Amino acid sequence: MRFHERMPIWGSAVAGTVVLLAACGGSSGAAGSIVIGATLPLTGALAPFGAQLKGAYELAVQDVNAQGGLSVGGSKHHVKLVELDDQSNPNLVSQQTRDLAQRYGAVAEFGPATPPLVIPAFNAADQVRVPDIAQCPLHACLSGQPNGWKYGWFLTFDETQQAPLEYQAANLISSNKRVALFTDTEEDGITMGNLWINEAPEYGYTIAYHASFPVGTTDFSNQIAQAKAANAEILIAQMLPPDGQTLWKQMKALGFHPKYAACEKCANSFAWRQGLGPIAEGTEAISWWTPQMGYPGSQRFYDHFVSMTGGLTSDLAIMSSVYTQAMIMLDAISAAGSTDASAVNAALARTNKTYLAGPVKFNNRHASIFKVYMTQWQGANMVPIYPTNIAGAGKIESPVPGLA
Repeated sequence: MRFHERMPIWGSAVAGTVVLLAACGGSSGAAGSIVIGATLPLTGALAPFGAQLKGAYELAVQDVNAQGGLSVGGSKHHVKLVELDDQSNPNLVSQQTRDLAQRYGAVAEFGPATPPLVIPAFNAADQVRVPDIAQCPLHACLSGQPNGWKYGWFLTFDETQQAPLEYQAANLISSNKRVALFTDTEEDGITMGNLWINEAPEYGYTIAYHASFPVGTTDFSNQIAQAKAANAEILIAQMLPPDGQTLWKQMKALGFHPKYAACEKCANSFAWRQGLGPIAEGTEAISWWTPQMGYPGSQRFYDHFVSMTGGLTSDLAIMSSVYTQAMIMLDAISAAGSTDASAVNAALARTNKTYLAGPVKFNNRHASIFKVYMTQWQGANMVPIYPTNIAGAGKIESPVPGLA
C-alpha cells in the first residue's frame, strides 16, 4: 500500500478561526489516521449555509468511521475532520485552505459553498495541490476559472436551466409579465441577472426594472419605489440571506405586493422562515432533492436532519449534496489506494455512481450537474410547484401571501 500523509504542525490556531475536531478518537496526527480539512462559513453573512455544511460533513465522517474507518490499500484508517470557521470571508478561505494542507496535514478538503468562497478555496487548493470538493453554481463558479481547476471538484446546478424555471413557474399564475430584478454584484448575482434578462423575451416577460447593488445594502426604499412605479408584478432576486430578508421586510413595509416573488440563495435556508416569520410565506426558490426521489439513504437522511431544518426545505437539498460530496472524496481516496493527491484526483475523475443526492459523473471541468425544480415556501416546507408533475408537487400561492 502506498499511504502518503501530510504531517500536521500544531501551532497556534489561525486568527479568527474556530478549530473543531469531529469524529474523535486519537490525535489528528496519529499514525494511520487520514486528516480531512474543511473551511466553513460558521459565522458571517453565509452562516446559514455553514451550519448545513458542518452537519452533513460530520455525518459523512461519522458514517465512515462507524464502519471501522476508511479502507485504503486493504487496511482501515480512522478519518479525522478538522473544521475552520472562515467567517464568510474569502481571504480567510484562501488562507485556511492552505493552512489545512500545510499546517494540519489534510490530504483532501471539503470546501465551503457559493462562488465568493468556493473560488478562492479552489484557487488555493491548486496552489498547495490538495483535492478539494464543494458545491457551487456552474457558470458563476467557472467565472473564477473558465476551464476549471486541477484540484477543485464541484457538485452543481446549471444556471441556464434555472433561469427559465422562474418564468415557467411564474406562468402558473396570471400577471402582466413585468419583472423587477434585484441582483447583487457578487459572481452569482451578476450571472443570474444576465441570464434572467436574456431569457425574459422568450417567455413573454419584460424586465421593467433592474436593481443592482453591493452586498450589505441596508436601504432598498428607492429601488422598491422604482419597482412599484414600473408596475412590476413579478419579482426575482439573487442575494445573500441577510440582504434578502432586509429587502422583503422593506417591501412589506412599503406596500410592494408582487404576485410572484423569488429570492435565490437568500431563501434557500430555513433561516429565511426563521428571520421573516409570516413574511416568508409564498417566496419561491429552486431546489434539487427530496426524499421522494428515492436515492440511496434518502429516508434515513431526511429523518436525521428534518428536526434541524424544520421541514422539507432546500436546506435538505444542500445537505444531501454536501454529504454526497464528502462521500465522493472519501470513496476516491479508497479507490486510489493512496492519499497521494494525483492518485486521488485520478480516482475523482473516474467517479460514476448514484449517491444520496443523485447520479454523479464529473465533466472535463470537474463539475457534476444536478437538475433543479422550483419550490415555494408554504408554512414550514418548501413545496415543489414546477414542474407540476414532480413528486410532492403542490399548488402555487398567489399573490405572494407574505407580502400581501
